[in-house]
Amino acid sequence: MSHHDSDSRITASRRTVIIGDVHGCIEELHRLLDEIEVSENDDLISVGDLVRKGPDSASVLRWAMQTPNLRCVLGNHDARLLLRWLEGQKPERGTPDWELRRQLGDSYNDVMEYIRSWPLYIDSGDFLVVHAGLDPRIPDVRLQSPQDLMTIRIPEGMDSPWYESYKQEKLVIFGHWARNEPLIRPNAIGLDTGCVYGGRLTALILPERRLVSIPSAKAYQRKD
Repeated sequence: MSHHDSDSRITASRRTVIIGDVHGCIEELHRLLDEIEVSENDDLISVGDLVRKGPDSASVLRWAMQTPNLRCVLGNHDARLLLRWLEGQKPERGTPDWELRRQLGDSYNDVMEYIRSWPLYIDSGDFLVVHAGLDPRIPDVRLQSPQDLMTIRIPEGMDSPWYESYKQEKLVIFGHWARNEPLIRPNAIGLDTGCVYGGRLTALILPERRLVSIPSAKAYQRKD
């Protein structure tokens, strides 16, 4: 076997594991990764919202920073935390953001710089990962507004969810919109299954498009 053959065989077995909204649910995250038997040979991608609402955002962020094969897209909750830091706002004492800052201690600024490095989308060529979705009337992801990429559900001026009008073939994988079951369409897969609300934490494994979910230990927050 030539060197090239062995390389292509290694590449062929590499999986991409895309993880839904974690929201500080570190216990469920570790259980999900164990269930999938994630290794350093896998490409890990988070759809964003690693932080807030749940029990232990600090541990989730420490895990993220220590996982070299992980990439994250920026979610609206991550962005809110980041924006307040960039504006020099100190979190109010007793709030979850204050608790996060206390837990991270001296590493807080490093962690915020790390979040600052996250892109708004990851385009692999075969698939696109965004936090919330995109405006289906704008074909080029590079022209999408940051606000839409992080928060869109029903586009302005339309009366149905963005993915119902999204006609491109490229698979879009997203989180943000918590449901009881993953949303599965030929060109869109929604992974937020409401772990922080007592639902499940879900991941998608590519290329086989296999979904793996584990139940939440409990509801950490009421659904809005």
